Amino acid sequence: MKECTIYIDVPEKFLKGAGIPNSQFIPSYIYQIKIILKNNSSSEKLCSFSATMGNGIRYLENITHEGPDINLLDTVSAVEPCKELSNDNVIIFGNNFSLSPNSTNTITFDAALCDKYTVNSIENSGDKIPHRSKLNFYAHLIDENKNDDSCFVASTAMDFDMSVKCDDEKLNAGDITKYYVDLCTGQYDMARKVYLRSILDSTLEYIGDSCNLEPKNVYEFNGKTIIKWDVGSLQPSEIKKIGYKVKVKNDAEGKLINKLNSNCINNSSYTQCPVSCKYVLEVD
Repeated sequence: MKECTIYIDVPEKFLKGAGIPNSQFIPSYIYQIKIILKNNSSSEKLCSFSATMGNGIRYLENITHEGPDINLLDTVSAVEPCKELSNDNVIIFGNNFSLSPNSTNTITFDAALCDKYTVNSIENSGDKIPHRSKLNFYAHLIDENKNDDSCFVASTAMDFDMSVKCDDEKLNAGDITKYYVDLCTGQYDMARKVYLRSILDSTLEYIGDSCNLEPKNVYEFNGKTIIKWDVGSLQPSEIKKIGYKVKVKNDAEGKLINKLNSNCINNSSYTQCPVSCKYVLEVD
């Protein structure tokens, strides 16, 4: 095990939205990024680090620190895209700070994703960042003995996204529960021809008239129930919520999966934006 390590914790996905201030009324899609520094040795270590954000990531400050080394944050700075440095990416760095023995220190800050790549150090000036393209994050740490550690993590850029929640995680046969699906657009684009499809395991039964939006089709295929909704259009920063109930059949056991997929047309780029997710119920 290395004595000192670094890791970047980023969201799995970034829905685009770096232009509108944080608001309880308008989704601004501000996410938190964490840089985790560990000293696994029994002695204090003098270290430095740098972390390069994915191209298109905007630094939104609100930087905080958690851990025993309270002076660490005083050494941390952020460099935004800069022509003088020929830099297209946000870089977070800290120099000559001490990590306590057997310690973990976490630096957290706010970030968001622009709509276009940064080119020639001009933010949001390049080609449009495609839906589901990868955002690459790199970090490097070095200690006083020239021992180093590096990490690489990737996230995904989204023009359109979907999430699902449920009233329950564990149920008994015969129980009824409700799914909640959110369909979300980023700040920059309108979505057209949005549809949602839910594929229920054979031992899940859709309860008719339980949804706030009437499905276009409900049918059986290979023993599974398929539910499809035509959602229409979503404006920029709009969230469409769909909720519906299901019943666990009497012969159900083990894990029951609800697979969901959705798609739309991005009105500005005329490209499709497919997304998918699933929710797993356990039957006692």
